[in-house]
Amino acid sequence: MKKKLLVFTGSPRKDGNSTILALEAARAAREAGASVEVINLARLKINPCRACDRCRDRGPGECLQKDDMKKLYPRLKEAEAIILAHPVYWFTINAQTKLFIDRWYAFGGDEYASFKNKKVGLILTYADRDVFSSGGVNALRAYQDIFGYLGVEIKGMVYASAASPGQVRKQPGVLKEAYNLGKDLMS
Repeated sequence: MKKKLLVFTGSPRKDGNSTILALEAARAAREAGASVEVINLARLKINPCRACDRCRDRGPGECLQKDDMKKLYPRLKEAEAIILAHPVYWFTINAQTKLFIDRWYAFGGDEYASFKNKKVGLILTYADRDVFSSGGVNALRAYQDIFGYLGVEIKGMVYASAASPGQVRKQPGVLKEAYNLGKDLMS
């Protein structure tokens, strides 16, 4: 059976730099024989978590809200690996991606086992000169806390300074890193 990789892109731009890198990682995973699905979070209707705790009564991944998260919960459970790719906005995780992550609350306390043994990769792009002044390091710290809480190890990360649309296409080293991330997550 093929390994399954879910690639979540959070860029509001259709061909944003983080999306370009995510697609490179997806290509490598497909070439490694994986089943790959790329999901653009900015194109989905995902409501904020209401903190109603009804998901605790309903079971893991069973949120009361009727939005696009309904179809993402089962996919998250099934995937062996996930990649989160997005631009860094205001020195951290962008809104589209954070909204998606906040809704993981529906997987529940002890039931966060849905994430156990998953491989996770991160792809971050930013407009400043480096990962520190851009806030990329803040996003990484947030991910370390999030995935540490879930008991999941971050297997790899790609980050790049790329302010202009398509700028990462002129960075062959970063494209290669993204490709390798996709390949490594499937090994």
